[in-house]
Amino acid sequence: MRQSAVYRDYAVRFFCAETVRVAHYDESAEATREKTERYDYLLVRDGTDVKEYREIVRKQKRKVGPENQTGGKTAGDEENRFPPAYAWVFLFDRFYQPYFMYRSLGDRFEGFDWVHEIQFRGALPFTDGKDIREWEGTVLVDAVTLTPVEIRAEPTAQKERIRALFDRWSQAFNLIGFRLAPRPFGYRCRIAFGLRRDSLTFPTELRYDTFRATGPKQFVPWMASVRVYDDYKFFTTETTETPGRQAPE
Repeated sequence: MRQSAVYRDYAVRFFCAETVRVAHYDESAEATREKTERYDYLLVRDGTDVKEYREIVRKQKRKVGPENQTGGKTAGDEENRFPPAYAWVFLFDRFYQPYFMYRSLGDRFEGFDWVHEIQFRGALPFTDGKDIREWEGTVLVDAVTLTPVEIRAEPTAQKERIRALFDRWSQAFNLIGFRLAPRPFGYRCRIAFGLRRDSLTFPTELRYDTFRATGPKQFVPWMASVRVYDDYKFFTTETTETPGRQAPE
């Protein structure tokens, strides 16, 4: 996608507020624990990639920036296995294209937007889930600006992976009510790009769901993480040159 270079430049030209709501569910699929936090949020360059930085918003706010961060950790991050919201804008980046298969599903109107629907499938096996190349799904792309409108995804080959994990778990040795094998979990996500600026779209909401397999085709919710991005502030960087003395001939 020709917009990838523009997105890479804009990654370090804004900061915003991120509201994180994390809910955990019990065995009866009822939410038992919920936590909401609000963060100052920005991205910084990490080689050719971008890295998230967050600072929790307290009564006395501090200046947001990498020098004021504590590692970029948010509520529930230790349990989440998903890419950052902004990482998805590089789905068609030249670097990532060899790692994906794409298939056009046609055009249609989605609300007031004329969109292309494209199916994608990453080539990497699912490990920590932080890399978009470990995922597959569909993306709605604005037909005029060629920017994402909505993405729905799950880990590549998730059905086969869960089936294999469940078979291993169900056959594992049971010791005093505990099976000596990891529980089979599945994941899915939805990212909405509701902010438009300079012919680009920016993430405004993402929802990541974690569910546990209770059978080869039966699941119960385990955790839901909803992140809302608002109050975007954009800024530009300029280079100022100060003339010095003329070098001797």
